[in-house]
Amino acid sequence: MRRVALVGATGYTGAESLRLLHGHPAFELTHLCADSKAGVPLADSLAPFWGVDLPMPVRFDPAEVAAKADFAVLALPHGTAQDAAASLLAAGVRVLDLSADHRFADPDAFARVYGPHKYPEVLRETVYGLPELNRAQIREARLVGCPGCYPTSVVLAVNPALRAGLLAGAEVIADCKSGVSGAGRTPTAGTHFTETSEGLHAYKTLDHRHAPEMSMALGGMAVRFVPHLVPMNRGILSTVYLRLRAGVTAAEARRVYEEAYAPEPFVSVLPAGLHPDTRNVRGTNRCHIGLFVSDDLLCVQSVIDNLVKGAAGQAVQCVNLMAGLPETAGLDHTALFP
Repeated sequence: MRRVALVGATGYTGAESLRLLHGHPAFELTHLCADSKAGVPLADSLAPFWGVDLPMPVRFDPAEVAAKADFAVLALPHGTAQDAAASLLAAGVRVLDLSADHRFADPDAFARVYGPHKYPEVLRETVYGLPELNRAQIREARLVGCPGCYPTSVVLAVNPALRAGLLAGAEVIADCKSGVSGAGRTPTAGTHFTETSEGLHAYKTLDHRHAPEMSMALGGMAVRFVPHLVPMNRGILSTVYLRLRAGVTAAEARRVYEEAYAPEPFVSVLPAGLHPDTRNVRGTNRCHIGLFVSDDLLCVQSVIDNLVKGAAGQAVQCVNLMAGLPETAGLDHTALFP
């Protein structure tokens, strides 16, 4: 059994990480840090864990984590993971960060989006944690920065066409819809039930911080990104628009995507004419992709569960790779139905 610690467990991604790590066949969850709930049974703040045998939450201490775990999954708010990651790495623990604090290996690129990083020397060794792009590097990494949920869905939708040279230009238009859990557990006026129910709206149009992350992962493509908030708990639907080179056919585009994702355990290209639906990946680490072509326009639709493939499940997939395990371990679930 590989020893794993979870640092931060009371938010949505922390709770989802806890669910997956607790049920994992090869991981022993040895240490659970939740500073605000230290010494209090976790079920008091996360009722789904009543009756589940879990470590008592304690305050974060990197030396104590290092004494009990070889890997640490950080489910901390943005800005707070920097100190935790640096101290754990110094103590010899391999780290997977779910926040945005380690998604860019270039400190200057990070600073342009989020401001200066406290530990640029640590940031430089981060590996972007999308296994479909960086599987080999993730296996050897000490520090992995888990992608954002929107970037996961968009990059998986674009990457095969980009790598195969199918595109006429270096621009993607990404129109994305997300469930409310993507905004985190802390309630705000913008995520309150009565403020979101029976409505649908865009936000941060062409000015969302995930666009530079998408551009970085796609080799510098210009990403025109418009996110929308949908009154549902989980799920992301990304519809991306790409211009094909002259002469590229729908059949060729489909062949490229099917060949690219045939060996991937969690990405499925749907048969021609089928539209992906977030309900069909709910609770799973899976991504479903639909392809549509009209003249030179390639429309790719991608759906994921934002809390699983967009966060906690992808983190576990990366830790599996780091631990030398099959990357599907503990993740081979089908969607909740109905």
